[in-house]
This record gives sequence, C-alpha cells and structure tokens, in this order.
Amino acid sequence: MNKRGRVGCRCRSAAQLSGCSVNLRVRHAPVTNILAGANTCCQKLYRIEEPAPGKSVPVVASMPHSGTFVPPSIANAFTPLHRTWLRNTDWYLPLVYDFLPELGVTTIAATHSRYVTDLNRDPEGLLFGSFHEAVIFNSMFDGTPIYQELPEAPALRQRLVDYHSPYHEELSNIIGRLLTLHERVLLLDLHSFFGPIEDDVCVGDLRGVSCRQETTNLAINAFARQRFRTVCNEPFSGGYLITETLRTLRRRRYRSSCATRRICTAVA
Repeated sequence: MNKRGRVGCRCRSAAQLSGCSVNLRVRHAPVTNILAGANTCCQKLYRIEEPAPGKSVPVVASMPHSGTFVPPSIANAFTPLHRTWLRNTDWYLPLVYDFLPELGVTTIAATHSRYVTDLNRDPEGLLFGSFHEAVIFNSMFDGTPIYQELPEAPALRQRLVDYHSPYHEELSNIIGRLLTLHERVLLLDLHSFFGPIEDDVCVGDLRGVSCRQETTNLAINAFARQRFRTVCNEPFSGGYLITETLRTLRRRRYRSSCATRRICTAVA
C-alpha cells in the first residue's frame, strides 16, 4: 500500500440533528492471493475499538468495506477467480487507522467482505445484480461474473438479516450513545480505492449537503498541507451509509426531546 489515497468527507448540516461525519478513502495498490473463504471462521460481523476510559471524543470511524471473510457456504459458489481474489476491497484500513482510538475515536470495522453484502448499499433497492447497483453483486464493474452457482432469492434475503442490518444497528447505537454526551458527533466513513482517478484524496460532502462548508474545507486543507492531491465530490460524493445514518438520527430526534441537536455527516 502506498501513500496515495482517496479520502471522502461528507458533513451534513441539518437544523434539528446533532453530529458530524467525515469519510476518508486511501488509494491502494492491487492486492492478490487473498482467499475468499478463510480457513478460520470469523463469527463477529464487526470489530469495535474504543478509546481508553475518559479519553473518548465525539468522533466515530466506520470502515464498511474492510472485511475479507466470506463464509464457506457463500464462497463455494464463487468462480475460481473470486475464491482467490476479493477485488474492490478496502484493503488494510483497520491497520492504517489503528491509531484512532489513541486519539479518542471509536472505530467500527466490518469483518465480512462486501461480496457477502455491501454495507454501503440500500437493502431496499436492487437485491442481486451489478456491482454499481445491487446490495449483493452478481458481477463486477466490468461485467466479470462472481458466481458459478447463482444463489437462491431466500438465501440472498437472509444475508441482509444476518450481515447487513447488524452493522448499521451497531453503528447507530454507537452514535446514539455519544449523542447523549455531546451536542455533535463526527462520523468518519473510511474507504480506500484503486482508480478511477489519479488524485490522492477525494473528500465527499454530498455536494454540500452533508456538512458545513467549514468542515469540508478543514479536511481539504489538512490534506493539502501534507501535499496530497485532493479533490471534492468527484467522483465520490457519498453513499448509502451516510444517508441512512442521517435518516436514523432524524427518526430518533422525533422520538426524543433532543429537538435542538444537529448532525453533520461525511461520506465518500
């Protein structure tokens, strides 16, 4: 992995919500020879790293595409290529950002691959289809098939229950706990990428929707000072995880008396 990266930062300013989120993406080199079906079973759907007691700050970092584990029952249906290479994985992000808890940041990282279910896609949208649209892919962005044996619809729907919903529920719980202690929470939605741009960092703020402009500028300027080539919202402006977090917090606001709280979100 080289130093070139993409960072997507999205922060939404909503009058009745509290919190703020930033999504960081890091450019990486191609990685091969990764077994889709791990030899040791990974039971946990995510890993949470918390700061030391008394050191917590109102910042949460989410890594929804960092997982590499595919249950054997799913991996066995993959083509030989995809049993040995999980393309478009956000490689090594938990290692890249393992310093965050020392700074007071709570992190949550997926352990299961986005080939199982993509946590950054809408589960109420297309269930099974192309890489660009579906919550579960049947092919990659270039049309390369993933499965040699297509899964049945009931099994696909069960994946959403088993793998997709728990991650979002836990992320929502983490943010909710911090909002009981702080007026705002910053959500970092962290990703990596290999193409389609040559820039180092992409900061996404849903094109000015997900956070204050000052927050976006803060991220852009910080990377610029380190001489990273940084772009904003092109080609990554944000995804499902951030928009769903906003909707969840709005629903909580209507069910609570915290009508004066606000949220900012950042996505890539």
